Formats: sequence, structure tokens, C-alpha cells
Amino acid sequence: MNRRKDHISARQLGALAVTAAGLPIFRICCRLSWNWVLLGAVAAAGTLSAMTAVVQRRRSAGKQPGPGNAVLLPLLLLAALMAAWESAFAFPETAGSWLAAAIVFGLSAAAAWIGPAAAGRCAGILLWTTGALYGIVLVLSLPQIRLEWIAPAGTYLDAVKVWAALLLPGAALCLAPALGEDQQLPHWPWWVAAALAVAASVVTAGILSPALARESEAFRTLARGVSVLGVIRRFEALVNGAMLMSGFSLCALLLTAMTAVFRSVKNFFKKRRKKC
Repeated sequence: MNRRKDHISARQLGALAVTAAGLPIFRICCRLSWNWVLLGAVAAAGTLSAMTAVVQRRRSAGKQPGPGNAVLLPLLLLAALMAAWESAFAFPETAGSWLAAAIVFGLSAAAAWIGPAAAGRCAGILLWTTGALYGIVLVLSLPQIRLEWIAPAGTYLDAVKVWAALLLPGAALCLAPALGEDQQLPHWPWWVAAALAVAASVVTAGILSPALARESEAFRTLARGVSVLGVIRRFEALVNGAMLMSGFSLCALLLTAMTAVFRSVKNFFKKRRKKC
């Protein structure tokens, strides 16, 4: 494949990871108590930072991905299918729609087939778009927060859920071979995602009652009640669009990572065959 299609910059890689984190944050993390979200998010960021350091050290030593990475292929495919399915919930009328999920999966697969460069270019645009859409809702919600509703709740299993959900953007590490030799794998995406998860959890819990804050569509419910200058404004459409773009980014990231792993394993066996 053309090297230009295989290439992605460190900045694009980070943008893709942060954008992809939007779906698990606003579908899972914002519905859980902030104390467990904080614990799970920090644990996930620490885990991915450690993995980033290991992968970067292997790159610096000139070590190529081995055949053992093939075990990641079914896991990445399953995660991509789940991301496409969750993306179908971006709009209430398509919730649970196989057709909507198939469209997201198809578009993501097309981006992955083109190569990391396509995913990187998409990330450069979607990061700022989704950030602005989510940011508008979060910032305008701040004056309505009720401190008495921000109280620790839930169990340690919630922290495990957050940890697992925020590990998904770590698929970006599979794209390390597509980085230039002079570029370092970024650590900042994992900590930015952790901070966003905690912020989303605090705002959601502070705006909605404890019962509403645990519902599956909690963040969308929050967006319906945002007021500007005392007048209720419906920002639900902004949240719908942001969730759809985040879902596409996560699905595209996972499929691009799967493609990269498949090619690395294929190249490994090709080299072994030539040596024989």
C-alpha cells in the first residue's frame, strides 16, 4: 500500500483517540457516580500510559509487531461491532436499528480500508466538532448544578466498567507502526479522556436527580433541559450529532487498528517464508 495512506501523525493519532473516547464517556461514564468514574478513569489512563511507554520502547529498539498480536483481531472486531451498535442510539428514532449500525460500520470499514491517513484526517475535523458540541452543553449546564445531588454512590464495579470502557481508545497503539520514525506516541489522549469522563459524570449528576442520572439516556435528558438566560433551549440535536460522530470515530479506530494488526501479522509470516 502507498506509504502516504499508511502514515498518521502523532497529533492525528491523539485526536482520533480522544474523539473515539466520546462514545464510552457519554454512553457509560456520565451515568455513573463521579467517585468511581474518577477511580476508573485514572486507572485506565495509567494503564494506557504504561502500555504507550512499552510500545514506544519497542519502536525505539526497532522491534516489529509479532504474530502474537493476531489474538487482538477478534477482540477488535467485536469491539467495533459493539461501537457501531451503540452509535445507532445517537438518534432516538434509530435506537436499536441494525440498519443504522450497519451504515456506521460500513463507513468505518471504508475509512479503515483506505488506511490510517484517512482516519487521521477525519480525526482532525471531528475532534474540534465533537468537542464544541459536547462543550456547549456542558458549559451551559454549569450554572444549574445542585451540589446536594453530587454525592458518592454505586459500587466498585462501576470503576471497573469505566476502566474497561476507557481502554477502548487504546486501540490507537496498534497504529504505532504508521507513525514517522521521528515521532513519539502521545500520552495526553488518555488523560484528556479521563478528565472529560469525570467532568461529564459530575455535570450529569449535578443537573439531574440521582434517579435520572443513572438512566441510559441521561446525557440526552440533560441536554433537553439546558437553559440560556432563563429560557429552556433544546440542545438534544447537538448531543445526537456528537454521539454519532464519536461512534463513527471509535468504530473507525478499532477497524483501522484491526487492519493494521492483520497486515503486520501477514508481513511477519511473509518474511519468515522468504527466510525459509
